[in-house]
Amino acid sequence: MKKIKLESLAFVLFIMTVLTSCSSDNDTPQGDGYIYKSAYATTVLGPTTGKVGQELIYNISFQVENGCGEFNKMTDVEFNKESGYQVEAKYPATTCSLPDPEIKKTNYKIKTNLAGTYYLRIAKSETEFIVTKVVITD
Repeated sequence: MKKIKLESLAFVLFIMTVLTSCSSDNDTPQGDGYIYKSAYATTVLGPTTGKVGQELIYNISFQVENGCGEFNKMTDVEFNKESGYQVEAKYPATTCSLPDPEIKKTNYKIKTNLAGTYYLRIAKSETEFIVTKVVITD
């Protein structure tokens, strides 16, 4: 009897955890009046070689849902155990008077203190990256 009650309690706690952790606030305005959503890169342009300590700048084009969307920040993302970055766009919580999707641009800067081969991965879909191989020399 105690075992059944304990299993029932564990099941209820599990369901409550799943329901609260899986709720998506992605389309809900934050306290600052913006909605934050992932945006996918269409192109990544920049150098494929550089020197240790040199700042490299990459121009990233990405599509927003409407003309009111803006770049917010780059976020970490992982697909198939490969880590990379994804553009996060912000949209005003109010109605947008520019309903057509647009391509926006932002710059992403990197700098490393170690020579080697690096891979800059920027999300172009929910499962794929645009990969730029960068060779850094001394």
